[in-house]
Amino acid sequence: MAPGPDSIQYAFWKCLAAKATRLKLPPFWDVFRDLTSDIRLKGMDWCHFKDANLSLFYMKGNPTLTKNYCPISSMNTDCKMYTNLINARLAPWAVSKLHQDQKGFVPGCYITKHTWLASEVVHLSNVTETDGLIVSLNQAKVYDHVDLPWLLSVLETMGLDANLIMLIKDLTHRCQT
Repeated sequence: MAPGPDSIQYAFWKCLAAKATRLKLPPFWDVFRDLTSDIRLKGMDWCHFKDANLSLFYMKGNPTLTKNYCPISSMNTDCKMYTNLINARLAPWAVSKLHQDQKGFVPGCYITKHTWLASEVVHLSNVTETDGLIVSLNQAKVYDHVDLPWLLSVLETMGLDANLIMLIKDLTHRCQT
């Protein structure tokens, strides 16, 4: 919800949309769609569209240690809205590619199902007096370690629409904080 370097909050966009409706102007989201079409054609490297602010938030422990702070990046709200449009186009494709056991970050699925499953494995192992093993993989901060050109080539190989790949590439290229 925090605004980025342009200081424009979501409330501004909501107010603008409501005012456009009252004044019988073209619907805001139609205008925003046209803007996004222009962005797709010309790219995002203009008007500081992808700039972000970085703030450090104290979490716990010794406040003199940097490890006890969490960095939060605040993008410009128009860029966030544009990113949401890209995510909305990407989500159905991505969900169709995920294994049925994937629960995190899937609409309608909850990580609690895996907590329940782990509990059941422990219970079954105890009841049958069988050794058991649970492997849990944590993808925390994975985006800090992914080679973007490699990721884009994987998306291409997996059959993602070339236009969507180009939007993702443009969105992630030359971002500034």
